[in-house]
Amino acid sequence: MDKKFDAYKTIGEVSKELNIPTHIIRFWETKFERLKSVKRKNNHRYYSKEDIIYILNIKKLVSEEGYTIKGVQKNLINNKNIDAINNEEQYLRLLNEIKIDINNIINGE
Repeated sequence: MDKKFDAYKTIGEVSKELNIPTHIIRFWETKFERLKSVKRKNNHRYYSKEDIIYILNIKKLVSEEGYTIKGVQKNLINNKNIDAINNEEQYLRLLNEIKIDINNIINGE
């Protein structure tokens, strides 16, 4: 059963959905002040919808646009519009595009 869109997600769930290794997400937490997971008493990391959108923005800048970490930091400081993907419909559309890309890779298309 899928969690409700607004529910907090574990680092493993975010990693799987976005196809980003957990160690990369933890590394980004150290480099981007805005990206702070919530830790519960079991010491697991949980991410909100806004955190996931922020991670998607970082991934886009690094993977698609070729930014370095310092370049992403400068871009996000200079461009406060980090909510380019700002609603559920766009978020779900992006996740679906990622899913299609992964399936195409798996199927050799």
